[in-house]
Amino acid sequence: MQVVPIFINFLASETLQLDNVRIEKFCHAQAASSAGRVISNGGGWQSNNLDLATPELQELFRVVGEKLNELHRYFSFAGAMRQSITEAWININRRGDFNYDHTHPGCFFSCVYYVKGAPNQGNIELTTPIEAHAYTIENDMVEAHNSYSGHALSIPPNTGELLIFPSWVLHRVKQNTTDDDRISIAMNSKIGKVG
Repeated sequence: MQVVPIFINFLASETLQLDNVRIEKFCHAQAASSAGRVISNGGGWQSNNLDLATPELQELFRVVGEKLNELHRYFSFAGAMRQSITEAWININRRGDFNYDHTHPGCFFSCVYYVKGAPNQGNIELTTPIEAHAYTIENDMVEAHNSYSGHALSIPPNTGELLIFPSWVLHRVKQNTTDDDRISIAMNSKIGKVG
C-alpha cells in the first residue's frame, strides 16, 4: 500500500543567538510605560503592536525575516514573492497567567520568540485545525501519537528559541506556574511581491 501525507501543517524551530538580556530590558521598559492590551491573554501583559523600526529589535526582526523566507523557499512559494513581518508584540506572563485558544486570521506564518522561558512557565499548545479529529481519534485508541493520530502538540518555552507555524493553527499558552516571568515576542508575516 502506498501512503502519501496530505494537507500537512508544520512547526519549525531554531535556537537563535541574540542578546536576550538587552531584549528583556526593552520588554520590561515597555511594560512599565504602557497599560498594554487584552486580546488572547488571561492575565499577564501584552503590548500594543510594536514599531517594526524599533532599534532594540532590529537584529531579531532581521533574523526572523531570514527564517521566514527560508521556509518560503522550503515550501516552494513563488520566487517573485517573499515573507515580511507585518506585526509584532510582547507577551509577559507572570505566575498564573495564560493565553486562550486563538488563531491569527489574515496572516501567513506566526512566530514566537522566547526572550525568557523555562519549563513550567507555560507551554504553547498547537491544535489541529481539523475540528473532527479530536473526537474521532481519542487518546485511548492510540498506542503512540504521531503526525496523523495526534491532535495537539505541547512545547515548553526555552530562552532563545524561535517557533514558526501556520497562522491558521489554533494555539494557546498554559499557565505559568513559576515566580519568574515568561517573556515572548510574537510576530506575524504576510506574503507579497518583491519590490
